[in-house]
Amino acid sequence: MTRALAIAGLGAVLSAMTFGQATPSQPAFEVASVKLNTSLSPPSMDAGNGRITMYNYPMKLIVARAYQVANDRVTGPDWISNQGYDIIAKYGPDTTRESLWVMLQNLLAERFKLAVHHEQKPVPVYALLVGRNGPKFNEAAADSVAKSVCSHEGGLNTCAIQKSTMAQLAQNLPRWVRADFFGMPVVDLTGLNGAYDFTLTWTWTARPLSAGEGVSQAADPVVDLFEAIQDQLGLKLEQRKEPVDRIVIDHIERVPVEN
Repeated sequence: MTRALAIAGLGAVLSAMTFGQATPSQPAFEVASVKLNTSLSPPSMDAGNGRITMYNYPMKLIVARAYQVANDRVTGPDWISNQGYDIIAKYGPDTTRESLWVMLQNLLAERFKLAVHHEQKPVPVYALLVGRNGPKFNEAAADSVAKSVCSHEGGLNTCAIQKSTMAQLAQNLPRWVRADFFGMPVVDLTGLNGAYDFTLTWTWTARPLSAGEGVSQAADPVVDLFEAIQDQLGLKLEQRKEPVDRIVIDHIERVPVEN
């Protein structure tokens, strides 16, 4: 996955709320290091065991994680798509996942003077819906832990997901493919409110490759992502026009405050 891996209509609503620097009473990491990264290494992220680590992570993706929206729902200066950062932060054992993302929001406000506002406009989207025969996955056990493991074998990608909501699936689908794959946001309209376990397998490209491109007849068959979502999950993606929440960056410093 590359670094590239990586709305005005009637009823548009602009919220007046702007998010700025954190106050001492707000959730914060126990300790955090933030640095510019000037390498050409691919971005990576890991969170667990009281520690969140981002390596060469573009600011656009960091903001998307902090506010729990898809990458394409963050707008701001052009450099946020290309400038990478290293973030290492520690948090307490009782930190909830919701508090973790608030901590990241507050860290961005403190170190980058980030200020944003929410914006909703009706735009073309892919709506994630329940298929005709219903979902093909089970609800997660109450005592299970949220986990996502994606792997690649040949031309096939497999993501084994544990304890995910449908809203999280809608956020993750654009992150699992190349940046221009969908071309519009994916939103959850399934009406399913629980947390679920499921596995999804598909081919990186959605188009069959011709023999002239050097792919032998023994190559793995193409598993279209849209068809995989229907066949394996019992869901479907349908083009609609829906209001979508976007994070608009009002102010951000490119160089973080020193640790």
